[in-house]
Parts: sequence; structure tokens; C-alpha cells
Amino acid sequence: MEALYFSPMLLGLNLLLALAVASTALWTMSRPIVGPGYWMAGLWLLISGVLLFAAFTVTRSVVLNIVGNALQMAGEAIFLLGIFRFLGHRMPYWIVPVSVLVLVAFNVHYWVNDGNSDFLMMVYAFIAGLLPIQAVWVLLRQRREPSTRLARLLVGVCLAIYSVVTLVRSAYSGHDWWSGAPYVQPTESFSYLLPYNFAMPALVMGFIGVTLMTMQRILAASHELETELKLLATIDPLTGALNRRSFNELFAQLQRSAEQHKTPLCMALLDLDDFKGVNDRQGHQAGDEALRLFSELCRREARKGDVFARFGGEEFVLLLPDTRLEDAQRLLERLLKAVAALEVRGPQGAFGFQASAGVSELRAGDTQDSFMQRADKALYRAKHLGRNRVSVES
Repeated sequence: MEALYFSPMLLGLNLLLALAVASTALWTMSRPIVGPGYWMAGLWLLISGVLLFAAFTVTRSVVLNIVGNALQMAGEAIFLLGIFRFLGHRMPYWIVPVSVLVLVAFNVHYWVNDGNSDFLMMVYAFIAGLLPIQAVWVLLRQRREPSTRLARLLVGVCLAIYSVVTLVRSAYSGHDWWSGAPYVQPTESFSYLLPYNFAMPALVMGFIGVTLMTMQRILAASHELETELKLLATIDPLTGALNRRSFNELFAQLQRSAEQHKTPLCMALLDLDDFKGVNDRQGHQAGDEALRLFSELCRREARKGDVFARFGGEEFVLLLPDTRLEDAQRLLERLLKAVAALEVRGPQGAFGFQASAGVSELRAGDTQDSFMQRADKALYRAKHLGRNRVSVES
């Protein structure tokens, strides 16, 4: 019992069990992110192999020895496949069957020919030491996803340490085999204890690294989602113009600035002419395309600091800071001329459309409603006078 209590295999098994449970929790909470599922499967296979090998030490069953070693090798290879899957690289699936079959072949040869255990350990450690090299290369050379860079560096360094220690273990075992050194109990063998003292801590730190990579990807995705939600809260989804709520907030800021610095501020209401007829003749899809083209043109022609928003339907508003009424009128006349030159392809063929605008200038004591009402009256006058024109407040 005392030997079992101080056994490095028991310590290693407990660490692997903790990692497997943690990887299962990571996989559960991080779905649908790819990669953690491979880490979970690899660690549970690794534990299964260690348990079978522990059973072999008691029963001396050849089958348990071969299957246990094969499962451990498969677990290590599948864990590494998760790195490629997480990073979006082409999956080297071949490493699983090749590494397992090579090990099984040497393992069977060992039992059939009463081989040397140091030679078998050399083969196992050599294959296990080579496996992480490609993953380390990919981790350290990855340029995409800067949010996971530090965690990738941690994983790459830990896997490199694991690879070096395992290859050193292979070299020691090969030296003992070549020199014909007498058999030493595993618990007294330097090459046996080496991975438990150095490779296992590196594996634990590597798993901490892959956990950090996953968490950083989740945080980056949530930040992107937050940005998208903020955008949806401020932008009209059809036209890309600001929505009414955003316009109201910006109007309040520009009004305070104009009143404080005694600078002019103009507001223009724009409305597509006979838009109902466009929808009736060409269909709503063509009407939506007309709205998108109109909005794109207005946003492109707007100056830095101008505010363009959609208030609903075919009605838009353009806020022009530091602009006098006559300047606003000239700007809008050029804009409406450009609108009339637009062309939309609809089911009945290509068609054009026009717009009208009404403009007002901020006065002392104005509220947003009074300011907008004057622009709305000017727009109504433009419609009444024949459309496709700019009308200023009287």
C-alpha cells in the first residue's frame, strides 16, 4: 500500500483524471467551438490506456499491455489533433493510425520474441516525442486571431518541453538497450520517472494554455457580438443609415454645440418621390434596392460631421452642422441631381427615381420638434410644387 501511495503512476493518473474532467467541462461550456472535443477524447483515451497498463502490471496480460499502450498513444495523437482543429488548419488524421500501428507492431514483436523492455520504451517515447513537433510549429507560426497569441505561445512552449523530455526519455532507454544494461524496476528507472517529473507538468500547463485559448476565443466572440448588437441598435439594417434613436442623441449634442458656439445648424428632410408607385410597379424588393442606393449615395456625399438617418419608410433626415440655409440648399440641389441619375434594375427593367427635400435652419428657442416641423413644411411645399426639388423654410 505504501508503494502504491508513493507511486508516480498514481500521481500521473490522478493528474490525467483531473485534466479529463476539466476538458469535459471545457467542451461542454465552449460548444460549438471546435477543438475541446478532441482534447477531451484524447485525455479520456490516455486515462483508459494508463488504467489498462496498470492492470497489466498486476495480471501480466499481454492483451492489456498492447491495448493499454495503443490507447495511450492514440490519446496523445488525438489531443494534438485538437490543436489543428482549433486553429483551423488541415487535420493530419494520419498521425493516429500510423503512430498506433507502428507502436502495436513493435509491442507484438516484443512479446513474440521476448524482446527488451528498454527497446519498447525507446520506440514508444520516440513516437510520442515526435507527435507534438508539427503542432508546436503551427502554434508558433499562427498569425490569425491575435487575441489568442499569448495562450498559443504558452501551449507551444509546453508542448515543446513535453516533446524534448519524451525524446530524452527515448534516448536514455535506447542507451540502456544498446549497452545491455540490466533490467531495472520502472519505479527505480530514470527514463521511467523522467516524464512524470517533467513531461506531466508540461502537459498540465499545456492544458491550461488550451483552456486560455478557448476562453479568449469566447471573449473575442462575445465582444464581436456586443459590437454587432450596438451596431444594430444604432444603424437601420436595410439602408445602413443611422436610426431615429441615434439621430436624436446626435441632434442633442449638435444643438448644444451650435447654441454654445453661435454656429449655424440646418436640417433637411428628404423623401423619395412616388415611392408607393415604385413598389407597386417594380415590387418591394426593387423598392428596397432603391432605398439602399439612395442611402449609400447620401452617406457618400455627406461631409465629415454631417448626420444622415432614416426615420422610416422612404423618409430620411440630414443634419448639417456649421451650414447656412443657402449653403444647405445648394448642397441638397447637387444631391438630388445625383439621385435622379441613379438607376435600379427591377423585374420590369431598369428604372430611375427622384427625391424632394425641405430645409430649415436652427433658431433661438427651437426644440427638435419645432425645428423638424419647419423642415417638414418645406418638404411638403417641394412636393406640392412638383417634386424633385429643394424647398427652404419660409
